[in-house]
Amino acid sequence: MKQGHPGLGIAVRKAVVDVLVVAGFADDKSIRTLMVSELREALDQPFTFSDQLTGRDQLIEIVSACCRLAGGLNALADVIEFLRPSSKECAEVRALVTSVRMHEVVPEAEQEKLRERLAGFAPPGLGMAVRRAARYVSPPPRYDDASSAFSGLADFNAGPGELPPLLIFVELIAAECDEGLAAELRAWSDGQVRRLRLGDALGQLRAELAAVRPAPGRLHLLIVVRPDPIEEDLYELSCWRQEDPDDRLLSGGDAALVRESELERRVDVLIDETEQAWSEVISDVVVEFVLPRALLNLPVHSWATERASGAPRPLYLGYQTVVRSLERMSAPRWHRVWRQRWESWVDDPSFDRVYFCQAGDRRDPLRLEAILSNEQWAMTVLAESPPVSAISGQDELLPALRTGVPVIVWHPTAPSEVVREVVAWLAESSGGLGDLPALIRESRLDVLRNPPSSGDGGALMDLVVLWDDPNRLLPIGETGIVGNTEGGADQRDRAS
Repeated sequence: MKQGHPGLGIAVRKAVVDVLVVAGFADDKSIRTLMVSELREALDQPFTFSDQLTGRDQLIEIVSACCRLAGGLNALADVIEFLRPSSKECAEVRALVTSVRMHEVVPEAEQEKLRERLAGFAPPGLGMAVRRAARYVSPPPRYDDASSAFSGLADFNAGPGELPPLLIFVELIAAECDEGLAAELRAWSDGQVRRLRLGDALGQLRAELAAVRPAPGRLHLLIVVRPDPIEEDLYELSCWRQEDPDDRLLSGGDAALVRESELERRVDVLIDETEQAWSEVISDVVVEFVLPRALLNLPVHSWATERASGAPRPLYLGYQTVVRSLERMSAPRWHRVWRQRWESWVDDPSFDRVYFCQAGDRRDPLRLEAILSNEQWAMTVLAESPPVSAISGQDELLPALRTGVPVIVWHPTAPSEVVREVVAWLAESSGGLGDLPALIRESRLDVLRNPPSSGDGGALMDLVVLWDDPNRLLPIGETGIVGNTEGGADQRDRAS
């Protein structure tokens, strides 16, 4: 008799038995007899059980016998599907079988052989392969070589119908190997998917890897600054980043309490740490500052980076930089219209959709909000920089946030006429404003390469761009504190 994996955990066996009991298999001797008959035919193995056993005990014997046979669990799932097609118990048994860990499905001897072949192999794409294979794990694990990654990823589960992380890793790492080892790895994958009956999923992955790769996406680093709820001039600083440009999942780091005067220096440290984590990635980067209203006028785009080098440089020289509204991210009541307006902006980011605020808009506290409620407007240019707090009848920022306008631009000091000319020039030079963060950065670099004879270049250098994509949200409660909870805990403890 061909042995399978007798060490399968009791928890999985119990779960399968419980599903069958609830489905009535323990109470119906005829269905158990039919199930055993089908298993005998599928596995070509004798199944003999005492009639003295209770229905549940017989099910335990049947499931345990399947666990001892190579392919037995999958055969059991196939038989349940045959007996009860499209039933709840069919789906549950299939899910339990599919989620069994790879080291319980793949014989240890086969794993050991590949571990030896991969020992010491650490190609440039190792980290990316691990991150993609373990995509549901945050932060992603780190391994010294392909052999240790092979061992570690064997412990990670997959969802129903999905390739296990270990199989995904083997396929990805095969592209980094010489032809001989690559062929050996792919032959191993072929053997495993036959056992797991996931040939279609493997074929889809291989087709994706063989296809012409599109230009890499952008990575986003979100730097979040939240006011301390108790102490003035104290802020919680944290960062969230993508690990893969093709995946919007964000992983968060530790938070720290800092003074406003320390923010620039601490951001430099965060960016340095992030660049080390992204050292194997080929992608452009957008740095997004999620700021409270009181800090939106901070010149974050020109903050110094690489201070330790002795020759610091402004942030915009290496990155696209934008600001985002902490208040809007913290207010779910504004999110529906925000999402609607963003989608319409993505479809048509033309200059015709830009509203330029005027002094007359502030005559009535509701006038500007009524104007911006028109879906034509998806970007607005403020007549002046927003005050640190909303002032009734004088505020242009709050109406824009509440009506869902996702792109808001202003200048700290330049007259509104100059800002209008700058925005019009940007739109004309690019044929649209759909990639405004990249356009602003490139234009700033052009100003450095070719200083203009007029002073308009200065307006461009200090333009503030609030670029608020609602598809990248963080778990921020209405207080602006991550993981906002109820209860009597000290608010600062919750903030930090």
